[in-house]
Amino acid sequence: MVMHCLFRTSALKRARNYETNWTIRQRVQSIWNREAKRKAEFNREKTMRQPLKMSFLLTLLMMTGCAAKVSQTDMAEVSGNAFYVERIAAPPNARLEVVLQDISQPGRGAERLGKMVVESAGQPPYAFRIQYDPAQIDPRHTYSVAARLYDGDKLIFVTDQVHQVITRGFPSTATLRMRRVGSARAHPLGELPATFTGTLPCASCPGIDYHLNLLDDGVYFLRQAYQDRAGSPSDDIGRYLLSSDGDQLTLYGGREAPLRLAVSAPDTLRLLDRDGGHIESELNYNLERQPAFQPLEPRLLLMGMYRYVAGAGRFQECLTGLELPVATEADNRALEEAYLAARDEPGEALRVSLDGQIVSRMPMEGPGPVLTLVPERFIDVSPELTCPPPVKLADLKNTYWRAVFLDDDHVQRAPDQREPHLVFHEGNRLAGSDGCNRISGAYERKGASIQLSRVATTRMACAEGMEQASRFLKALEEVSRYSIIGRHMEMLDESGTLRLRLEATALH
Repeated sequence: MVMHCLFRTSALKRARNYETNWTIRQRVQSIWNREAKRKAEFNREKTMRQPLKMSFLLTLLMMTGCAAKVSQTDMAEVSGNAFYVERIAAPPNARLEVVLQDISQPGRGAERLGKMVVESAGQPPYAFRIQYDPAQIDPRHTYSVAARLYDGDKLIFVTDQVHQVITRGFPSTATLRMRRVGSARAHPLGELPATFTGTLPCASCPGIDYHLNLLDDGVYFLRQAYQDRAGSPSDDIGRYLLSSDGDQLTLYGGREAPLRLAVSAPDTLRLLDRDGGHIESELNYNLERQPAFQPLEPRLLLMGMYRYVAGAGRFQECLTGLELPVATEADNRALEEAYLAARDEPGEALRVSLDGQIVSRMPMEGPGPVLTLVPERFIDVSPELTCPPPVKLADLKNTYWRAVFLDDDHVQRAPDQREPHLVFHEGNRLAGSDGCNRISGAYERKGASIQLSRVATTRMACAEGMEQASRFLKALEEVSRYSIIGRHMEMLDESGTLRLRLEATALH
């Protein structure tokens, strides 16, 4: 019994010891497994973090590289070729200059964005590349490239048309044809008569249809029709003047202010604002030449000098100067009777007003057709009135040119002092005033180029206007080109910047 108990007790101890050892082994195994799992997770995370770190470093390097690359390539460029077709060799020391410029405001002169100069350029064609900063480009503006070829300091070839680039659908490449300076060139408006049409923007309608006829005697007919509006189109007639440099066309008619258009090319006219500046808009302001001339028969209020001789009436219209036979129809009888009652002498010309239409009719004799007046409604006769002098391009010489604009400011006239002005006399003699002192000097012009020299002034002190007078004299020293537009003259420096705008008046 005792032996049995001892055996049982020993067995229980062995069982408990076994259980204890097994439990310890299980716990150790569990701890080892957890540690192994933790190490595995740590290694896996480390392995995953390493590519991320490498990816981050690579991205950083790529960004750095890209930044460096952008800094080197953020400049854009325009490119192309310049050439001339005259069969003469360029001189050995020929120098080519090509400029990229903003021509959106011709009244302010062109703003230069880039320039390329090639010394000893050789023979044409000439390849060019001009870099510019894209941040300076305004999509609403108009940009062009122009080329000049020099023999030393003498200009021998120059582009004479606008070559647009970059904006308004134009590419960044251009082919520039230069023409020999001093050689005869075609009329800036091409063959005349000509018809230009286009639909221009309208603030309160879908568009305004323009039909412009330029006749070969300086007369224009214009019809404007507002889309989606009832009523007849509006007609205007008058005379057009081309600026002395051929870049701007001005229509002087019955409207309150002249209509100004830029001559972009012989086939394209672009509407300008009242001051002759480009309209800043992405909308279309172009009138395009039509393949064939399309006659207009304008109907409007007319004023002119009427006379009745040998049984026929003649009418000289005031705005155009056109001399028109009068058709014996419509209200012609009332016109004749009023004239005969008001005249003092046979054949005397009297001013009359009427509603009428200018039409093309076959004459009684001679080739035709000819422009003829149909007097639709007689208004009145005014024996005391005449037509004003016809508008014409002012002459540079023997004209009193009153300064109205100096650099960026309107010219001010000080009380009890002469206004700033210039007079270009015969014999290349210059006279005038800076608003304070008298000016004397000399001038030389060739084409659109002008050079003022030996400019001197008196030495009087003035109560006002000394600073303006100093700027006036500085502008005279720097002007190199001029353009007469109707009754105004613009004087620009070598960079194309407007320095002076002057208005023609009668000589004092």
